[in-house]
Amino acid sequence: MDTFFIEFRDPLFGVVVFFILLFTLSFLSYWWGRYKAAREHRDLESFLGKFESIGEGVKLTEQVQTNSLSSESWLLLAQSFEHQGNYEKSVEIYHALLSKNRDPLFQKDALLLLGKSFFKAGFLERSRQTFLQILNNAPRTPQALHFLGLIYEQLQQYDKALEVMESLCELSPDTVSEKLYLECRILISDHRIALDEKADKLIELYETHRHMGYMVFEWLFTYRPLLGWNHFDQSLSERLSDVLWRIGDENLDLDIIASNTFLRELFTAKGSVDLAAGSSIFELDTLIALRRCGEMKATLQFEYTCDKCKQISFLPFHRCPHCHAIDSVQSIMNLSKERFEENNSLQ
Repeated sequence: MDTFFIEFRDPLFGVVVFFILLFTLSFLSYWWGRYKAAREHRDLESFLGKFESIGEGVKLTEQVQTNSLSSESWLLLAQSFEHQGNYEKSVEIYHALLSKNRDPLFQKDALLLLGKSFFKAGFLERSRQTFLQILNNAPRTPQALHFLGLIYEQLQQYDKALEVMESLCELSPDTVSEKLYLECRILISDHRIALDEKADKLIELYETHRHMGYMVFEWLFTYRPLLGWNHFDQSLSERLSDVLWRIGDENLDLDIIASNTFLRELFTAKGSVDLAAGSSIFELDTLIALRRCGEMKATLQFEYTCDKCKQISFLPFHRCPHCHAIDSVQSIMNLSKERFEENNSLQ
């Protein structure tokens, strides 16, 4: 029986067993890697097969497949089409490159560019599927998580966007402000919560984090102006000039207005009070002078700019539509002719 237990007598037996196990593990690891790569390629082909070719995509695909240009050159061409707004051609190039180049890193980068093209073109569902395909193979991809959160936000699926953002916060701690932004959006859009309760929670969020001031006070001055004045952060006066301009005279807090130079000038220019003789801001100074002369033919119109990318929008925003920065809006005052609606009724 001792012949069956030679490992107790011969130390070489243990060494042989060790190398056999090492070879077995290496063999299994190698074939598992091959199997995983083949499965990822099949998944990618299946994913690309979901999208039909658009227009002259077949000719463009053939050029990508047969042309001697490098994949990087084709990527640059696709991005130039994208910058020109020709998303159809950029998408076709990305599709062709994904079919041609099987390098995992290249495919990941190309899929990111493809998802961004779909997002910019407004194909949110296709963009969502693209970023989910990336995360299926590489879950720790911050860019894919970021755009997936943006897609859910635009679809007004704020709960899903918040789930994505929690995952992103684990990878990028500097995205905490985006989580706070989504919490505010969820709170504002929840019709099951009473307005007074919403107001209290929004005030608590702002006083705790000192962030999302434009969103919070825009909502307060629209639905609960008294609470808005009671908790008003006067450092936000110029940012909120468009919101304050729209407040009815019956909802003004004259004590706060009288204590703030900018507010005195703003509401004097509007004609709600007479507390300023002029202003260092050209638009307000012009309106004050016109009202003192008895002319009421001018008013203010507002444009909005982003602190980060400096792009201008004609509509207010809480997330910049260009660079997607949060709480970066600034109001720009413009003089405009006052328009009076004529009463054409027969009564």
